[in-house]
Amino acid sequence: MKRILYFLAFVVVLTTSCGRHSADYQRLQAQNDSLMNSKVKLQHEVDDYFEAMNQIEQNIEKIKETQNIISSQPVGQEMTDDVRSKINEDMTYLFDMLKSNKEELARLKSKLKKSAFKSTQLEQTIIKLTKSLEEQTNKVVLLQGELSKKDSLIVKLDTAIMKMGKDIEELKVDNKVKESKIKEQDESIHTAWYAFGTIKELKEQKIVTSNGLFSQQRVLQHDFNKNYFVRIDARNTKSIPLYSSHAKILTSHPKSSYTLEKENGNFVLLIVEPEEFWSISRYLVIEVE
Repeated sequence: MKRILYFLAFVVVLTTSCGRHSADYQRLQAQNDSLMNSKVKLQHEVDDYFEAMNQIEQNIEKIKETQNIISSQPVGQEMTDDVRSKINEDMTYLFDMLKSNKEELARLKSKLKKSAFKSTQLEQTIIKLTKSLEEQTNKVVLLQGELSKKDSLIVKLDTAIMKMGKDIEELKVDNKVKESKIKEQDESIHTAWYAFGTIKELKEQKIVTSNGLFSQQRVLQHDFNKNYFVRIDARNTKSIPLYSSHAKILTSHPKSSYTLEKENGNFVLLIVEPEEFWSISRYLVIEVE
């Protein structure tokens, strides 16, 4: 009787264990299936990106070829209707290609923005293609203008592509404004000023002040004459001739960043570490005799 009970208990344990392992297997299998589905989905997405970009690259080459064909045609009032008709067809083809590729790039940008898949190389390729397409759009707009001047019967491009050309011009202007602003900011960041003179001259310009005969001299305290200073680029200025046999630096600058050397009996300030030299003050004041 005991043997029968032991056997039944063993069967119950074995059945329970198998059931548990079966459930674990099914859970792992479901996770594996989910990962495989995600992998396949991601691969399809990546394939779509590169397939679309390859097609856009091919289309851009076709646009270039078509432009070259049109440009090689003799254009004028004397050309035949067949030639004029072919040019009109080619120009319409160019417009359609530019428009469809612009829309495809917009689709890719939107899809990549929403996607969990991130690739710097892919983003850079899309930017490169966008720039290339904008360049071709600009060339087509210019070509259209040249054709229209030579033959008024050449078809006018759709307003959309003309707007694309206008957008490019506005973008160029905007970029020039930004570049100019960046240049100004860069110059401002690296601008420094220096002035040297006798103690009397420096006091007259209120660059050096003192409250009494025995009081300590103060430099650049208030309302000093900024026009007395020379403006320089701190990155490029490595030496400042002082035209005097006596020179004393009154502003604070790390001693290891400069030396005072004599040339033909007069001192020259040599700035050996520009970044360190101007780190404390952007104003340099030197007393000479």
